[in-house]
Amino acid sequence: MASKDGEAEHLIYETADLWFHSMVLLAHHGLRVEDVIAELARRQGLSGLVEKAARTDH
Repeated sequence: MASKDGEAEHLIYETADLWFHSMVLLAHHGLRVEDVIAELARRQGLSGLVEKAARTDH
């Protein structure tokens, strides 16, 4: 909804909320933000279809 409304401040607020809760979830499972960054780096340059086809946990 924040994106649809086009209000930058609201979008920033909602994104911060999403990131905060994501970081809490990662920490709860003993994971770090760096783990997510490493996964994004691994995917860099891959199309979404190629990345999905390469998954082994369908």
